[in-house]
Amino acid sequence: MIKEEKPLTLFSLFIECFFISLVTFGGGSTIIALLQKKFVEKLKWIDESEMLEMVVLAQTSPGATSVNTLMLVGYRLFELKGAVICAIASALPPLLIISIITLFYKQICESVIAGNALRGVRACAAALLASVSLGLAINLCKKKDFFNVIVLLSAIVAATIFRVNALIIVSAGLVLGIFRFFFFAKSEKEVKRENN
Repeated sequence: MIKEEKPLTLFSLFIECFFISLVTFGGGSTIIALLQKKFVEKLKWIDESEMLEMVVLAQTSPGATSVNTLMLVGYRLFELKGAVICAIASALPPLLIISIITLFYKQICESVIAGNALRGVRACAAALLASVSLGLAINLCKKKDFFNVIVLLSAIVAATIFRVNALIIVSAGLVLGIFRFFFFAKSEKEVKRENN
């Protein structure tokens, strides 16, 4: 069982998810760094491998990555009640912000300050995404998971050099993961048994 640093209640889960959703800019992928720091490192409610699995599952599912990931976190901690609480907490901040923006849409579109602020947010979101990607790559190298390192490097080359559609890259990763499970799972288990 994971040692908790802070009491885990539905209310504390709601507050944490609400705050994460409130301060996350730049799309669902930028939430990964915040989730890692908050739920894994600071609160210790979830371990790192579980968080990575949740992020991968959320990214391959339809809908917003941030909402999907937080719902999986909630389900892991409190089952259906937790998933519902996290869905509400993660959807409320964008709903409130968009509602306010619609009231002042014309003024915001014409504002030079707002345009520059959004460009700054985009730059920070890109840096966060690069940081998380580098962290995942380093983690794979430390675990000597060379299969996934090759898949990661292939995905980067396909996306940046050959401009392959993200859906095709994700689908290829899914197929390779299934292939690995069926063809390499037995040999990996045997290697682990020999090492123990």
